[in-house]
Amino acid sequence: MQKSLNIIKYLAFGGVFLTPFVVLIVSGSMFFPFITGKNFAFRILVEIIAALWIVLMIFDARYKPKKSFIAAMLAIFVIILTLSSVFGENFYRSFWSNYERMEGLVTYLHLFAFFLVLVSVMKTERIWKWFFHASIGASVIVGIYGVLQIAGKLATHQGDRVDATLGNASYLAIYMAFHMFLTLMYFFRQKGGARWFYAPIIALQAFILYSTATRGALLGMVGGLLLASVLIAIFSQSKKIKISAAGALVLMIILVSGFWFLRDSDFVKNSRVLHRFAGISLTETTTESRLTIWKMSWDGFKEKPILGWGLENYNLVFNKYYEPILWKQEPWFDRAHNVFFDRMTTGGALGLLTYLGLFAAAIYYLWRKRSITGFSVYDSALLTAMFAAYFFHNIFVFDNLISLVMFFIFLAYVHTRAAASDKPATPAPADYKNVVLRQENNYGKATAAVVVAGVFIFVFYIVNIPGILAARGMIDALQFSAKSDAQKSLEEFQKVINYGSFGSMEAREHLSNFAMNIYGQPNIDNNLKQAIADFSITEMEKQNKMFPDDIREMLFLGLLYNKTGRFDDAINVLEKALKISPKKQQLYFELGTSYLNKKEYDKGARGIEKGL
Repeated sequence: MQKSLNIIKYLAFGGVFLTPFVVLIVSGSMFFPFITGKNFAFRILVEIIAALWIVLMIFDARYKPKKSFIAAMLAIFVIILTLSSVFGENFYRSFWSNYERMEGLVTYLHLFAFFLVLVSVMKTERIWKWFFHASIGASVIVGIYGVLQIAGKLATHQGDRVDATLGNASYLAIYMAFHMFLTLMYFFRQKGGARWFYAPIIALQAFILYSTATRGALLGMVGGLLLASVLIAIFSQSKKIKISAAGALVLMIILVSGFWFLRDSDFVKNSRVLHRFAGISLTETTTESRLTIWKMSWDGFKEKPILGWGLENYNLVFNKYYEPILWKQEPWFDRAHNVFFDRMTTGGALGLLTYLGLFAAAIYYLWRKRSITGFSVYDSALLTAMFAAYFFHNIFVFDNLISLVMFFIFLAYVHTRAAASDKPATPAPADYKNVVLRQENNYGKATAAVVVAGVFIFVFYIVNIPGILAARGMIDALQFSAKSDAQKSLEEFQKVINYGSFGSMEAREHLSNFAMNIYGQPNIDNNLKQAIADFSITEMEKQNKMFPDDIREMLFLGLLYNKTGRFDDAINVLEKALKISPKKQQLYFELGTSYLNKKEYDKGARGIEKGL
């Protein structure tokens, strides 16, 4: 029995140590390759290690997680997210999200399970050191990928901004920021020449972070370093270190001030990255749109202030409180581009407060309980600076899986250090090995382990298999569509939708675009075109029933009705959409088109005029 438990333990460790390398996954065979591959891999890993951990805990109570304010706050946070999803506008969307984001309640449940596994099996500083070095190693691989992009050897996926294996410069930036602080922590922990092993790694991470040209993360990093310098200067017991920290602080202030005074110089204007920073202003298009969206978020929060609209339902707030000034931006926003407004809008005041509580609990253990956690001044200063940089970055963007995983990892690490000084919840008896051996006759525990295995298989299938098959099928459907193979594309879309996964929503939208693109093409059989159109309309009508207040789905259906000559049906659905979002220009344009198609020119002109 003991040998079997050891095997289970090491398998759990193996799964945990694989998680930092999820960042390297780019699945070209699935829809949204930079998102889906990472998310499905993370979910599968968490499900495996969680099942292994539960079996360990059944037979050995020492693997039960210990208490801390961090664990308590995280549990409350997940409970609030669950309640906001259940009582929100659409539980299905709240639970599953979509391929583009792949967050939703299902992801937060996996993150919470990941946290519990980390704090239950990663009990020693030595194990954490190996784990963190594995993560640093993964960041080096990502950094090398970014260098190859800069050198032109590999393509970027977001214009000329480096994005590496994350496909988004902002995602890459905060990932590198986390690892810069982590690597700096080990740099200061080392003595003598050994610390210089980390210097080139920090330089690589800093270079990639700078090359992303992500203002929030870069400003957060600079602000974090300033904060760390101040904290070290205040709390260090060494006069020499105080002077060094103060000197570093002065140097950074001089550099930042120098940039500000030179912001109109040719040197700054000719630098892609520096020019982006010099252009920051309240009248800049991006800033202006952010301020408008935040105002809309506030309006949405006031309508549902306690538990909010539910995870992944921000788009409903965006639609209802839409401001016409946003016509210059993307037509559809599903995030506030500010994590705190997102939390406030989708989770209400309770969601925001519990999220902020996670930061507060971590800082509490880093400083108020430093004598218990054993963190040095350097450790506490750098980890505080890291949380501060992440906090600042989140003011301007939204989270993704990798940044959430990093956040939960550091929460788990601080928790582990805080819980290490506590007495074991269940002390090991002197004859521990004999006790474990006698448990072989405990059929109740063996039965429980079998139940865990059964639940794991069920969860593994439900959470992953339909979604993976649909994501792969979407690529096939779009490829056949690009080749103008209408029959094959239709068959693939039908397969994707029949899987019954959360991917059906995006599949129906792309199916609608496909149907409208081919409807007027003379080289495709009319019966096939009509069959595709009819199938698309049927599926979009289903979608409208599933998401009755989503004007995006109403617009897709209205466009299909107009394309196929069902103008009265288009008018009906578009007028319903305008009751929900009375300022959305696109709805007026399409409604005007419907009336023009009916040859009711006065109504058509008035509709289009309202949209202008």
